[in-house]
Amino acid sequence: MELDIKTVTGGPLDVNTYVVGADGSNQCVLIDPGAEYAAVNGAVCGREVTAVLLTHAHFDHMLYARPWLKDGVKLYVHKLDAPALADPSLNLSGVVGAQLTLPDADVLLEEGGCVEEAGIRFDVLHTPGHTPGSVCYRHEKTLFCGDTLFYQGYGRVDLAGGNSLQMALSLKRLLKLPGDTVCYPGHGMKTKIAWEQEANA
Repeated sequence: MELDIKTVTGGPLDVNTYVVGADGSNQCVLIDPGAEYAAVNGAVCGREVTAVLLTHAHFDHMLYARPWLKDGVKLYVHKLDAPALADPSLNLSGVVGAQLTLPDADVLLEEGGCVEEAGIRFDVLHTPGHTPGSVCYRHEKTLFCGDTLFYQGYGRVDLAGGNSLQMALSLKRLLKLPGDTVCYPGHGMKTKIAWEQEANA
């Protein structure tokens, strides 16, 4: 299945918000809505948003999630990051003088689970390290990897809940994926597993 992926970069920390739909579908999902509502709405282009998928529960990745959580739109997050939705000290919004909270998630994710929304099946890969509940969403050879894997880099492990050993294990796991897997990170340009395999050889 071909995916229609639109990237909107915004928010105070230049987060990549992804609007993802099956090619030709009138439905889509949002991954990490940290970019401004108006810009993301423009990329949605009138389609029905069925779900918001968080790769982790840091404020910059969910800053503009609340306006989308209406009319039955489901919120997905890993169970280990769920407490951060309502706790500014855990989602780090308190660090920047804000008090961001979201309602409870509709679906708590676990390793080996899947998300089926907007006609797309995403496999859930639990990739802790940046946060305890960081996940990647995989559809065939497309990977939405949040702040786990960047182009020639990876997410910080020195924030609350970060763990360098877990990050190393998560990266090792991702680098075993097929080399032509295209990776869409939470910040910066997209990459491929093959490029990251070479960079980490």
